[in-house]
Amino acid sequence: MYAACVSLFCASCLYIAYVYVLYPVFLIAWSALKQKPRLEPPADDQLPTVHMLIPAYNEEAIIAEKIENSLALDYPKEKLQCTIISDQSTDGTDDVAGMYVDRGIEFIRNEEQKGKIRTLSELGTCSDADVLLITDANAIFDKTALRTLVASFRDSTVGLVNGNRTMRRGKSMTGDGEGAYWEYETRLKEAESNVFSNAFITGAMTAIRRELFIAVPGELEFDHVLPLHVVQQGYRAVFASASHFQEDTAQSAAPEWRVRVRNAIRGFTMVMRMGEFLNTRQHPWFTFHVYSRKVFRWLIGVPSILMLVATLGLLDSPVFAFILAAQVLFYAAAVTGYLLERRGVKLAPLALPFYFCLVNAASITGFWQAIRGQRMATWSTGR
Repeated sequence: MYAACVSLFCASCLYIAYVYVLYPVFLIAWSALKQKPRLEPPADDQLPTVHMLIPAYNEEAIIAEKIENSLALDYPKEKLQCTIISDQSTDGTDDVAGMYVDRGIEFIRNEEQKGKIRTLSELGTCSDADVLLITDANAIFDKTALRTLVASFRDSTVGLVNGNRTMRRGKSMTGDGEGAYWEYETRLKEAESNVFSNAFITGAMTAIRRELFIAVPGELEFDHVLPLHVVQQGYRAVFASASHFQEDTAQSAAPEWRVRVRNAIRGFTMVMRMGEFLNTRQHPWFTFHVYSRKVFRWLIGVPSILMLVATLGLLDSPVFAFILAAQVLFYAAAVTGYLLERRGVKLAPLALPFYFCLVNAASITGFWQAIRGQRMATWSTGR
């Protein structure tokens, strides 16, 4: 029994260390050997035509800011088409978006609620622009972001480009935790882009060559599927660090929980269907990267629980008694952070343990729901 607990403890520790330390260090070290020069934006007459697609559901509070931001981008007006698609919004989104039609904004209202993925799939496959740009209503671009984004397409091996998300932190501990997590995630996105190709993307600023765009089933996510498809077609998905956009962090745990559970359900659904979008035998390294970068992290809650259980069987050792105390303290900090946030109190040192537990509990919940057959095709905002 003692030997089994030691083995379980060591295996769980190794799993966690691999996901959060060993593989990231390997990726960053490899990236340092493969730094590539930044491509400068082409002249106006060489810029590709871009079709910006903005799906919206009950975005009345922010849709005007998004449209004004899109109109103010430093990009030739004749080469940028902007379409707002309201997915049966029930607030004032349609009224606000309709006010901009005479300024060149195309507005469409779905006759039925189709969900974000189905909506974008239908419109994207009908566009004739050189580049499709998928973005969210709450993603505010820097003025030059689109120019620097499309500059990556000067590399003929690039099929998809992902922008650099900057988090505007709010007053919640969830927001602080999300902001810290995203700084870590951004460093890894830079590294994997330098090494070869991003395994997953952030859909709030995603540009893809129109001929590579595919319709995606509504229960999946462009963030998960498009990089696999692009690599399968012989191209790369890259990270444009100079192309910045801003999004607000989550205002509380509840909306972040919903987003994380939804993403986990769609993520594990993608894993079960990955063979439809990527030949894993043809791309063994990239498949290994997909699992190491994200899939193993989605399951980190399992070894975390197993490590705690294994430690309980090793309390005869003072070392393991100390390790158990450290784990209990960590989870107590997470619970305390949750209780304080519910009361509107922010205590920065508790943000990371709280957010770590929130995200991983949501991932395990999403995993369980996915293997039970639950799918999510329609959507609502997390704000």
